[in-house]
Order: sequence, then structure tokens, then C-alpha cells
Amino acid sequence: MHFASARRSSRSRPFLGVSSLRVPSLRRRASDAVELMDDPDCDPDKLASTYANFRFVNTVVSGWRGMYRRDIRPLLSKTRENTLLDVGCGGGDVARALARWAARDGLRLRITAVDPDARAHAYATSLPPLPGLTFRRALSSDLVAERRRFDVVVSNHVLHHLTGEQLGGLLADSERLAAHRVLHADIERSRFAYLGFGLGTWPLFRRSFIRDDGLTSIRRSFTAAELCEVVPPGWQVTREHPSRLVLRREVPAGPASAGLASAVSASGSVLADTASASVSFPVRRDRRNGRSRSGEPEGAHVHERGQANDSEARVRDVIVVGGGPVGILLAGLLAVRGVDVEVIEQRGKPSLRSRAIGIHPPSLRALDQLGVAEEVLARAVRIRGGVVRSDGRTLGRLAFTETVDRMQSVISLPQFETEAVLRARFAELAPGRLRGGVTVTGVSERGDRVAVETATTVETAKPGGTGGTVEGVGTVGTGGEILEARYVVAADGARSLVRDLLGIRCTARTGGETYLMSDYPDTGEHPGEAVLFFERGGVVESFPLPGGRRRWVAMTPTLQTDATSDDLAALIRARTGTQLPPTTAAASAFSVQQRLATSLVAGRVVLIGDAAHQISPIGGQGMNLGWLDALQLAPALERALRDPEAASGVLGDYDRRRRRSARMAARQADFNMAMGGPVQGLRLRARNGLVRALAAPPASAMLARAFTMRWL
Repeated sequence: MHFASARRSSRSRPFLGVSSLRVPSLRRRASDAVELMDDPDCDPDKLASTYANFRFVNTVVSGWRGMYRRDIRPLLSKTRENTLLDVGCGGGDVARALARWAARDGLRLRITAVDPDARAHAYATSLPPLPGLTFRRALSSDLVAERRRFDVVVSNHVLHHLTGEQLGGLLADSERLAAHRVLHADIERSRFAYLGFGLGTWPLFRRSFIRDDGLTSIRRSFTAAELCEVVPPGWQVTREHPSRLVLRREVPAGPASAGLASAVSASGSVLADTASASVSFPVRRDRRNGRSRSGEPEGAHVHERGQANDSEARVRDVIVVGGGPVGILLAGLLAVRGVDVEVIEQRGKPSLRSRAIGIHPPSLRALDQLGVAEEVLARAVRIRGGVVRSDGRTLGRLAFTETVDRMQSVISLPQFETEAVLRARFAELAPGRLRGGVTVTGVSERGDRVAVETATTVETAKPGGTGGTVEGVGTVGTGGEILEARYVVAADGARSLVRDLLGIRCTARTGGETYLMSDYPDTGEHPGEAVLFFERGGVVESFPLPGGRRRWVAMTPTLQTDATSDDLAALIRARTGTQLPPTTAAASAFSVQQRLATSLVAGRVVLIGDAAHQISPIGGQGMNLGWLDALQLAPALERALRDPEAASGVLGDYDRRRRRSARMAARQADFNMAMGGPVQGLRLRARNGLVRALAAPPASAMLARAFTMRWL
């Protein structure tokens, strides 16, 4: 039972016991309800427990053993190899059960189980392998494009995630992929199912998402009558028992293009991991076959990966304003989902300034979804832990968990190198869709679209990049145009022009602290460690960088814009006694400001990254927080585009969740800066005592989780 996709609906409450189990209205599908596992930052322990327990739940309620005996086994042979495809396999429990049953019966069955979700794929492949069973992180359209055929195509508990149009995409793919039989099994929405599941799971699965998400899945499910109304001819809906439906198709003899498949292009539909669900599903056909969505204006012709026919006037799905790391990551995640996306950036060339360097495990998941995590890991250096020192003594150490899963690493890579990887990937996904030298001068909503007025950017130059490089600075020129999109995302930084044009205010939290930073050759004294020097005059921080370098940051009493790297080295030597080697890198002074936009959504315009929230860079949260915004906004926008009725709900949920995360990050940054401030006497001793306590178990585990952003 793959109760996939999982965040709890904002209108539902967790069911803690039998007395609190109240049956909601089930007259209509709660198609906008979301489940806990949809959250890309959900508790990984609960997620693993959920995957592990699916097999027990499926044994009781899914009915696959009976379908295997009745519908699958008669098609299989002991002498000829047969093939089966499990679409949206989640943690793989149904595929593994089918493989075991076929092997027990001496039948030759090769199973391919596909799911694009990285978390589900990682769990499925972590289990002991079974002969004949292969897991792939793939889309259904990938298999159609590969001209794959399977004797049997199945899915388990996928249908309740689909609208009628999306269901057509699934059935179209199924017809193209299946040589003999298709079986799509799902829950049927009913009071019997809701009460039975709620009561049956009440004392169980406390450390998983199964109960809450199962109840939400039942609310999202079809009834038999509803399913019959939306499936095309040739498909049969059967009720296995009062809470289970099976959608079947016997593939007729003849060309593979017979029936519904002849009505769609060979590219089929995409299998999208909506809101990073653990079980994903095919979405509408127009993303891959060039057909317009229902209600899309004339001239909008979507092609492979959402590419447009640029020879005609058209409306993009999404325009992202800002080509920094957050904007480019979001655009890439949208392009992977088949969304027609374009990025406009004020600067003509990427920035080479020395800025963010830390990348935390939640961000690696976002990079993995885009397909660039391994390249980033290969370029980066791993930070294995941290050490806190004061007056030449070690106050405590913090170890970041060692694991074979590299996606759980804390790594360091200069922002401009990370950005280069993201830009290269976006260029592969959407060639020519990053336009530099464009400044936004106006934003206005026009019904179901947003008009973006632009002008070309005339670049001047000023020093200030890493190593004395010259940084381009944009000024508004002439010769712009008006662009249109269904949605616009402002990823244009802390001084966001789009945010100002919309009149969205920012609430100041704390700030005003000043720092000086630069990069130096690594002395090798603290290999693989971040070092915090909590000294009387203020904190000094040091982090490893690739290529035998280290980033050094020191709190300063005032903003020292004219200071050099030699000045910073002298300050560090005076506070910590550390003698730094000479460097050619320029020093950079900055003042910390912490602000949060009063709203992240204004109609069809959404704020993300520094445009939405400005967080102190002390602690390495800023860029990572923006990436987590992108990880949640990409599936939200994808759903808003394909299901306009749900748009306000999913974007409102994005607003609430990301503002909450930003407030948490700001509080953590406040703590970081307060701990690093200059202190003397009794306050110094009290602070050092607190550091020792926090660096010892059990507080150290919580602190490590906080500093690696696992709770955001």
C-alpha cells in the first residue's frame, strides 16, 4: 500500500486515538488534501519506518496475492521470460512480493519497478536484491520513449493522486507499455474504508506517517462511479471488496497504437513526483506531446521538456526573475517536471564574488532531484565536524554523522562553482532559456497571466570580486520588451526589484553585526573541520574549501570596507594566535541584516530565497534556505499549473511553511551571532560553560541536527 505523497492537509488534524477519529464528509474527493510524506524535509526516520511498514499494511489491505494468482500468474511461463512493470513503486514492497511469489512458483519473471523520487529509490535499493527485480529512478515517459514493452503493467495506490486528465495520461502510457494486461489497484473512498483503516491502525505505526497519510489518501480516492465516469472505453472498473477498486485493461490483439494510445503522441505523459511524493504518477499529456492545456491561450505550444515554439508569441508557464543559485535551481526543478520556464537575470555574466560555501544534506536532496548532486560532491570538500575553541583551549567538538549515504554529507564549495554546475544543467534542460542583461521594470497581473516589463541592462564595473576580480553592476538601459507567464517567481535577491514593485514590505528582525572575510591557503591544522574561536573580542570562524584553501570570517566592531586580507590576518592572529599564510584573495566586509517579507505570495507572483527572507550568513543558512524554498515551490507551481482550482491552496501552503522555516532559521542565526559576540569576565565564563554543555551528549546530537538544517 503506497500511501504516497504525504503532507497533512491544512484542514485536517492528526488522529491520536479512537476517541478522536471523526469521519469527515466523503461526498466529494478531497483532491487538494496533501500528506506528510510530501514534505521533502519530513522526518527521515519516520519516512524510513513508513517505507518499511508498507509491506505489512499491503499484506492486509492491498489484495495483490489474490490478483497475482488470478490475473498475473496465468500469463507467466516457466520456460519463457516474462516482464512486469510496477509504476510508482515507492519503497518497492509490492514489486518484491510479486518477485518472491513468481520465484516460489518457478516462473520466469523480470520486474522493472520505477519511481522518480530519490528517497523512495534510495530505500528500495537499500534492501537485499532479489533475482529478476530492478529498480529504476525513471519516469513513465522515459520507458515510452525507450519503446519498452511489458507483459503486465501494474500500479498500487496511485490513482487517488490523479485528476481525470492526469488519469488519461496514465492510461495512455499503460496502453503503450503493456503487451497483455494492465492492473491499477487503489482504495475506494468510503466510510467503511475510513473507519476500518483508522481503527485498525490506531495502536500501530506510531513512528511513521502511515496512519495520518492513509486517512488522507482515502479522502482523496475515487469511488467506483467516479472512476467509471473518467476512464475511456476499453477499461473496466471492478470492486474487489468494499474498500478496494481495480482498474483493468486487457490489451487487444493488433498494433500497439490501438485504442486510447493512438490519441496521444509517442512521447506519452510524464510521471511527476508531485511535492516530492514517495509515489509519483503520470501527469497531463500536454507537457510532452505539444498539446495545450485546457484553457491555455492560443500560441502556447509546449514541446519536449516544456520547450516552446519561440517563433510564435506565447505565454510561458513560469518566468523566474533572478539567475543566482536559488533561481537557477528552481528553474531546473521546474524544467525536470516539464514546465515551460524561462530565467531573466540582470547581470550579463555570473558573479564571481566569494559568498556562500556551505551545502547541507537537505540541499543535497534538491541537487539530487536536478541530477547534479554527484558533480557538486565531486568538486566539494566534506566537513566532518566542528570544534569550538577559546583562549587556546578546546571547549567541545561536534561530529556530523558519518554515513555511506553521501547525500547526508555537509560539504563546502564556493557559490560561483555551485552556480556554474546549476547553469550548465539548466542549459541542458532548457537551452537558451537563461537570458542575461535583462532588468525588470514593471510587473502587473492580467487575469490568468502576469506581464513582466523589461529593459536591457547596461553594465558598469566595480572591484570587489574574489581575488580582485571586477564585478558587473547593472543599470537600466532601453530596448526591453513585455514578457508574459502564468506565474512569476522573484528570486532577485535581498534588494528584490519585483518585491518592491509589488509593494511587499519586509519586517526587520535583528542585525547590524559586521564581519570581515577572506580565503587563505589551508595550514592543515584542522583537516576536514570547521573551527569556531569564541574569543573576548568576538568570534572568528574558519571553514575548509576545495583546493587546499580555507575561508576565515571575523566579527568586527564596525564595517571595515577598506580592510585588506592582511588586515584580517592580523586581526585573526591577535585574537586566536593563528598565523595565516599570505593570500591573493580580496577581503570582503559585510553587515548582517535579517528580514522577512510580510507575504511570499501576491496573486501569481511568488517570492523565493533572499527576496523572501534575508538570513545572517553566519551558520551557512542563507543559500540553503533558498534551495529548500525551491524544493517546495517547484511541485507547488507544477500542481498550480495543472490544477488551477488547487493553486491558491498549494501556494498558500508554500507561504505558510516557508515563512515558518525562515523564522526558525532567523532564530538560529540570532543564537549564532549572540554566542559569537564580544564578552568579558563572568559572561565569558558563562558562555564557555554553555558551549561545553551543548557539545556534550545528548545536546550535541540536537545541535548537529540544527547546524545541518535538518529541521528546516
